[in-house]
Amino acid sequence: MTAASAASGKYVSWTKRQEIAERCRRAANSCYNRALICARERELSRALPLLKKALQLDKTHKDARNLLGLIYFEMGEVGDALVQWVISANMDQEDNRALYYLDDIRRKSGRLKGYSHMISRYNGALELARNGIRDTAVHQLSGVVAEHPNYVRAGLLLGLLYMEQEEWQKAEHYLKQVLRTDTSNADAARYLLTVEEHTERKAQRERDEEFRNAFSHRKMSDDDVIMPPTYRESTGWQTILNIGMGLLIGAAAVLFLYMPTRTAELSQKHNQDLAAVSEKLYQANNRADSMAVRNDELKSLNEDLTNQLNTIQESDTYRLLQYQKLIGILDDYRNQDFSHAADLFATIDVNELKDIEDESGISVTAIYESVAGKLRAEGYKSLYAQGENQYNNGNFEAAIAYYDKSLAINPDYEQALFKKAMSYKQLGDIQNANSLFGEVIMRFPDTELATRAQHERGY
Repeated sequence: MTAASAASGKYVSWTKRQEIAERCRRAANSCYNRALICARERELSRALPLLKKALQLDKTHKDARNLLGLIYFEMGEVGDALVQWVISANMDQEDNRALYYLDDIRRKSGRLKGYSHMISRYNGALELARNGIRDTAVHQLSGVVAEHPNYVRAGLLLGLLYMEQEEWQKAEHYLKQVLRTDTSNADAARYLLTVEEHTERKAQRERDEEFRNAFSHRKMSDDDVIMPPTYRESTGWQTILNIGMGLLIGAAAVLFLYMPTRTAELSQKHNQDLAAVSEKLYQANNRADSMAVRNDELKSLNEDLTNQLNTIQESDTYRLLQYQKLIGILDDYRNQDFSHAADLFATIDVNELKDIEDESGISVTAIYESVAGKLRAEGYKSLYAQGENQYNNGNFEAAIAYYDKSLAINPDYEQALFKKAMSYKQLGDIQNANSLFGEVIMRFPDTELATRAQHERGY
């Protein structure tokens, strides 16, 4: 193959790649435009797959990613929204609405805490529902939906629980509320169809019952006419005689037949009533004992679930705090405030930064690593310098805090360890100071700082 033909082949290959990239961009724009129309019509569930497809075709599509974050936020999925905006802000900072969204959340820290509490309460209610404690779960979800009516997952779960309890009108109310937020939500539409079927069946049963009652009443009105029996005419004295004999016979029957039998029946009934009352008292006592045991079990279960809920709430709040710190680091990087970025970097828990599967090829942890290299290499020195400034001004507790952050980034930075020990000595905490001096001597022997540490310890 000649050099000219090889160059031609490379040119064709590069041109082909450009054509493919351009087709992908056009397809991504088409998906984005369709998703935008769906979002304007509040068909959020239809917009989501279109936006994910757009990002598959063009992971740098800023508008698609920002809209995806907005839809997640509108549906109550705050964590997923933050991830999308962090990725967008890291990829393109010029005229990017993601920066505005993130700054708005940072300025209103109470909102972030409120969203974290919302997610924690939802997770707690979900756990209660899984454990069969439906009433408590319904009560908790009602509070969540009252404060955040757009939280789709909470509305769906609440509607489902009411369906399980056959409270169809309440289920219908919350499912329609979900559909007001997301008109294309397939789950809500399917649940609502079931609710409407049961509601119609109930109405039909009530109509049938009314018809049966009306028919039964009409029959009784026509048929319940009792005809008196016929009798033979008799003379007056025969009538009086018959009445007198009847009275005498009746009195005798009462005295000799009915009264003893009635007395025995009453006595037997009295004994039966006493036995029944005794049995009821026995059963009531047993139920009271069982309820006392059950009450203790429920109290114990409530305490366990409360502890679990508190743990979930603390975990979700902590995770959102790490995303907020990452946003702050990126913002400081953009403003070239490396000292503050290093301060945040020293306290961030990277294990809480989770990637989401949106097939865009963008990773939150990769974004973190893109800034971590420089901060690991230089951040600990910046924090040490801030600690030195506090130490020289006599603010030894503040100096210790900065030395700790410096050591969090570089645990082998002996100067920060030595000056931390000196700070404790200045504060009069000789025990902590000597412990740290001993660590300097053991970890960094044959160094000038080890010799100074020995001198400071007095040997």
